Order: sequence, then structure tokens, then C-alpha cells
Amino acid sequence: MRKLAYEAVYDGIRARIACGDWSVGSRIPTIEELSREFGTGVSSVREAVKILGKQGVLRIEQGRGTFVAQSLEGASGERLDALENATLLQLTEARLVVEPELAALAAVHGGADAKRAILDNAAAMREKMARGDDFLREDLDFHRLIADAAGNVVLREMMSVASDLLLDSRRRTMKWEGMDEKTIAHHLLIAYAIAEGRAETARSQMRSHLEDILAQYRRNLKEDR
Repeated sequence: MRKLAYEAVYDGIRARIACGDWSVGSRIPTIEELSREFGTGVSSVREAVKILGKQGVLRIEQGRGTFVAQSLEGASGERLDALENATLLQLTEARLVVEPELAALAAVHGGADAKRAILDNAAAMREKMARGDDFLREDLDFHRLIADAAGNVVLREMMSVASDLLLDSRRRTMKWEGMDEKTIAHHLLIAYAIAEGRAETARSQMRSHLEDILAQYRRNLKEDR
């Protein structure tokens, strides 16, 4: 399985420092420039820079830019896995605030075609899992379809901003034993609740789905310590 998006950016920045392209004290390119260079979203670049800041490799100066603070030899040995788990845990906490309400709104405001698309998506995921096929794209589309059906442009855009981190999160959860089966079961329950206009059930099922993921990230962080 390929690297998470901001893991690739993290490694890329470290490689540029290690080979001497960016020496101690030099200013590195902006977030937007790094996003273009590495071909990934700005939120993934921000997370990579934040992690390197926590490790003492980079220094972020408000209004001036981001600078190489020290050589890699002198940097913190804090594990990347622990920092990734912390980032994705915070992402899931944010999703837990937003997505149950999106599911409820989709149940109330979603049209027949939108609700059918959500049901079809969940069914396609179940079929792919039964065949042993990857269903990453369908999983991501499921949450996008709900955000679209909710009919709230602001909330939909909030989800869109974090899209590359959502992709990273799903790639990581795919590695957890038994999570695919749980995900399919939750998605089907959410889809049926939305299709039948049961807002409170859709809300509670989405909350349960995300709480499962959040609990695993918390267990991972305890193991990292």
C-alpha cells in the first residue's frame, strides 16, 4: 500500500534537507509551492510541516515563512506513526462533530435520486468486499454523497477541504483487522436510515461509525507511548 499523502511530503522535505538543498537557517518554499511540487493537497503539506515543526526540524515564523531549524541529526526522535495517529485522531474528532449532522440533514433534505445513490454505493461496497476487491473509492464517495445530499454548501465545503486527509485516514483504517466489515455494516445502516428519512437514526449510526474509528486511534496512541 502506498504512503499516506502527508507521509510522502514529510519524507520529501526531509530528503531535500538531508541532501543539502535546504540548509539550516534557510527558508523553504511556501505551503502552496510545496503542494505543487509534491502534487498533493495543501492540508497534507500543512500536516507534514506541522509534524516536522514538532520534531524541531522546521521553525514556523508567522508572517515570515518556514525555516530549517536544525539538521536531521539533532532532531527529535519522536515517531512519525505517533504523530500521524494524533493528526488522524483529531481529524476523526472533527468529523464526529460534522458528519452525524450531515447524515441527519441528508435524511431530511435529500432527494430520491440522491438517496438511491447512497444506497447503491453502500451495496457496491458490500459486493466488492465479498469479492475481496478494494473499495476505497466507494468509501470516500459514500461520505461525499451524504454531504451533497444534505444540501448545506458550507458543511460540504468544510468536508471538501479535508478530502486528502480523509483519504489518508481511510488508507490507514483499511489496515485494521475487522474494520472493513464494520465499515460496510455501518454504511448500510446509515444508507437505509437516510433513504427512509429517519434523521435521528442516520445521525446515531454515523456517530457510532466514527466513534469506532476514534476508539481505535486512541488505542493506537496509547500503544505509541
